[in-house]
Amino acid sequence: MTRIPPLAAFLIAIILLVTGCSQNPVEENQIYVVSDNQSFPEDADLLNIEGRIPFQKYESEDPAHYCEPGQVLLSVSPGGEEVFLMEKSPGEGLPDVILGDPADQVRILRKNVQTGEQKTIVDGIPFVSKVAWSPDGNLVAFGGGERLTIYDPVNDRLVMEEILSMETISGFYWSPDSKDKLYTEQPDLANASIYYLSSQRKVEAYETREETYYKGRLDNDYYYGTKWDFTTGQMQTVVLDKHRKVIKTIGPGLFRDAYQKSLLLGNDHGFGLSYIKDITRPDQVVALTDEYVYDAKFVTGGQIAYTVQAGDTTGNAFYLYIASPEGRQLKRLKVYGGRIALSPDGTFGYVNGPVWQRVDFVDHTLAEDNLPGAGAEVNLAGIYETIRGGMTTYYEYRFRGKRNWVDLDKYFINTDTPAQWALFDMETIFRRENGKLPAPRYALNIRVMDFQLHPAGERAAFRIRVSTRSSEGTGKVVDYALELIKSSEHWYITGFSTFPDSEERRLVEETVQDIITGIQLGNTLYDELQDKPMKIGQVQFWNKGMNYFAPLVARADAVKVFLHTGPPGAGEIYKLVLEKTEQMDWKVVKLTQEDLGGL
Repeated sequence: MTRIPPLAAFLIAIILLVTGCSQNPVEENQIYVVSDNQSFPEDADLLNIEGRIPFQKYESEDPAHYCEPGQVLLSVSPGGEEVFLMEKSPGEGLPDVILGDPADQVRILRKNVQTGEQKTIVDGIPFVSKVAWSPDGNLVAFGGGERLTIYDPVNDRLVMEEILSMETISGFYWSPDSKDKLYTEQPDLANASIYYLSSQRKVEAYETREETYYKGRLDNDYYYGTKWDFTTGQMQTVVLDKHRKVIKTIGPGLFRDAYQKSLLLGNDHGFGLSYIKDITRPDQVVALTDEYVYDAKFVTGGQIAYTVQAGDTTGNAFYLYIASPEGRQLKRLKVYGGRIALSPDGTFGYVNGPVWQRVDFVDHTLAEDNLPGAGAEVNLAGIYETIRGGMTTYYEYRFRGKRNWVDLDKYFINTDTPAQWALFDMETIFRRENGKLPAPRYALNIRVMDFQLHPAGERAAFRIRVSTRSSEGTGKVVDYALELIKSSEHWYITGFSTFPDSEERRLVEETVQDIITGIQLGNTLYDELQDKPMKIGQVQFWNKGMNYFAPLVARADAVKVFLHTGPPGAGEIYKLVLEKTEQMDWKVVKLTQEDLGGL
């Protein structure tokens, strides 16, 4: 570590004394120190810079004082006369996230610290976890939940809101050489669109000659960026100047945050987080995690905070890790959201979720005074837990080939009247050969599309959307229609795409019953079944083009019906497949005992 001379230390103390928020400017706390280390002459200019501390310091009253109950301080204006606050959107309905980062909807307020007057500038956006002002201090950008909102305080208006509301933006940074130019990234595209705010233009990466995108700030002269390395095929994080000249290549990975000369890099499509304590020694990397990282940032004193899923299906839980400036784990806290809204001075933050949990980054504790967020109703908590556990069990097999037979009985069940055999389906799937190579790192997001609770409270129908992403950059979105039943105070998944109350199912059962009658009378080709007693089992609707369960009965063009022969608990299971004709009726195309798990 570079030793700071006494005179330099005195100058640092002077710089750190910046003014508070009542009509006096609030400056970012920056440290610029001449280093004694001259062992890298090719990086001499860079090594003479200690970098910046990206937090605001206040000489007078803490601007958090201006927060009313239920509000979170996001930022203080550069002049110190205003604060920007976040609070839960009023009238927000039931949350639709069962597993994954909660979809908290918030509004942002602008408040004058002298008069106390406040107004809402935007409502119904995702929980904000990043705030950044333009270089001239006239525009402010709020990011979170893959949504970007830009506000012009001078003219009291949102900028390019119509375009930005339809975009998926996971990261952003202001250009240092333009007051209204902003670089963005998307979940699987590090160098994405560039926005020119004055002209209201959006430029895609392939439309510009800019190979390097600005991502963060080292000091007044140098910045971090990402550049595609055509030799290795990797995205490299680099240090560049205001003219986009690359000064130093740090290494593979995506910029996440910086503190003085320390750096956080994301790896493998969001899976993994690396820490470089000193960018002059980029080969000395600390691997903090290889899991999917929802948020990562530096907090007070150069500590590191990041969130990953907890893997606990009883609740939609996450772990918040706090690491020292050396990269050593200091604390692990269980939280119920993946995003951190950090206070401007870096000393505390709020994590989103059913409640907004206040985290003290000085003493590494969760406070008691958590703010109200958005949580599932009590009568849905058990259903959510079953869906989380059941779909996680299913995807553990799909991605990793893991067959958890114990959890099958915990989350799935077969029922009658009408017949729904989700447990049988899962057992059949588990017995099939899984030809996929295990993908050790993946992340699930489960969202409710719609649902219906039956009046007696013992049945429920849910349509869910499951999104996956892997460390290989692949992802898929699949909708499922689930039937659930409550038995002995526990909820179970009993049917995939069975639609037991639909008119279409009744028509299918009538068609199948006619087929059974024909078999028993010897009027069909299925002679081997003529003398066997048969009963209609599960009726399941499919999309034959996708060869998968149909999420909506109206879109199904195939049906798989199980026929059960023999007495209960014995006999054989046959698969009868019907397809929808142009006349919108059902025609038999297959009767077999092979591949009961497929169509």
